Amino acid sequence: MDICDGDKCARAGKGGCPEPVGYRIRSARPIWGALWPRPGAHELDVAHRCVAVAMAAKSRTEPGAAIQVIHVDTGQVVYQKPSEPPREGFAAA
Repeated sequence: MDICDGDKCARAGKGGCPEPVGYRIRSARPIWGALWPRPGAHELDVAHRCVAVAMAAKSRTEPGAAIQVIHVDTGQVVYQKPSEPPREGFAAA
């Protein structure tokens, strides 16, 4: 999976991204999930649209915040996961 973190690729032993970054997953709040390589980060650059959308769909953030996939060159939102309503008994710290 081609996931880029700034100038370094998340795959061990590689320097630089294997392909140009095309999409950015972002949220105003910290993001986490099983596929998310840096829990608590607010954004991540990804080379492929299908990977970016799959990661965004499987990730979570705090109630009231949405997760978006943005095409880097155009700024177009290509996918948005709406914010989830607070669950009953959820206590914000």
